Amino acid sequence: MKKYRIIFHIDLNAFYASCEEAEDPRLKNHPIGIAKNSDRGILTTANYAARKYGVTSAMNVYEAKKRCPNIKIIPPNFSLYEEKSRLFFDYLSTFTQKLEPASIDEGYLDLTDDLAETHPLDIAKTIQKHLWEVYHLPVSIGIAPNRFLAKMASDMKKPLGITVLRKRDVSEKLWPLPIESMHGIGKKTVPDLKLIGIQTIGDLANYTELKTLRRFLGNQTESFVNKALGFDETPIDPTRRDTIHSIGNSRTYEGFIHDYENAFKALDDLTQTVVHRLHKNERAAKTISVQVRFHDFTQHSKNFSLEYHTSEYEIIMGIVEDLFEQLYETKPIHLLGVSASNLEREEHLFKQLTIFESNAPMPKAERIDKVLESINANYPKNLLNKGFKK
Repeated sequence: MKKYRIIFHIDLNAFYASCEEAEDPRLKNHPIGIAKNSDRGILTTANYAARKYGVTSAMNVYEAKKRCPNIKIIPPNFSLYEEKSRLFFDYLSTFTQKLEPASIDEGYLDLTDDLAETHPLDIAKTIQKHLWEVYHLPVSIGIAPNRFLAKMASDMKKPLGITVLRKRDVSEKLWPLPIESMHGIGKKTVPDLKLIGIQTIGDLANYTELKTLRRFLGNQTESFVNKALGFDETPIDPTRRDTIHSIGNSRTYEGFIHDYENAFKALDDLTQTVVHRLHKNERAAKTISVQVRFHDFTQHSKNFSLEYHTSEYEIIMGIVEDLFEQLYETKPIHLLGVSASNLEREEHLFKQLTIFESNAPMPKAERIDKVLESINANYPKNLLNKGFKK
């Protein structure tokens, strides 16, 4: 007799904001957003009190303040978030070794062989209660026979929800959902799918013109259709996150960027996103690259490799600024991109004694100065200088 898989997807709700609320309970009923406190800063997340006003992640601070004038903007505290994430995954690992972190705030568990006589719902309630009562972290949990359905289930009730999604429930619970809610379907693909009549996940599941679908979904067409039908054989792999090779962010500017200052501001936003993703995936980078495409579609890129790995914003932004100065021309810019490669898991790294360690803690600004000195010492003139912030 076939043994049915029991997969959990566990998602920490509004994670960065929840960490701040856990540290300062006075924030729980007050709207907060996590971002650099300037009008052009981008929110990484907002708590549920702020979301009631229409504030969302990826919204700029200026717009968030327009929608919610009393919102409190809190700068990111990545060391706090990483510590809370470690506690989260350490606790989950007590239930099974078949644990796959998907990011800093979510993970999959395969409990097929670990439940014994305990009902999955009882395990889910235990996990949710412990994380809330001990660490003050709210989670939503999806329970399903495969990872795709578990992920979709965890999104159905937030915050503090537990949802079971069986294959027999797919037509009733999954198919009515809008196609943009389907995990894995990118925002740029949604308008194309809607143009050919795919408005819901059910429309995709029952779409018969696979040749047309392949124009938009490529070699993932069969995979997406199968998932929409409720099938996903992807295993839970604890080592999957070790395969990330690079993290990047780029943006096309239809109206073009016409001056250095606005280009620098745009690069700053791109760099913040890259650094956020490095932290989210617990990675540090040695190589930083900048890409520029001008209005005439000429395209240039440069990169610089450090002697060590880093995920520090100030260091990465300093490199980005220097590379951009080498690429900059006084003509309209159509595209900018920043990427980090030559990655390593942060837990595998050691820091160079000559730069970072001493008998007493070194202030952050001094650490940055030491890093820049160590790099510039290898060149006849200073290769890197500190960037400025507006």
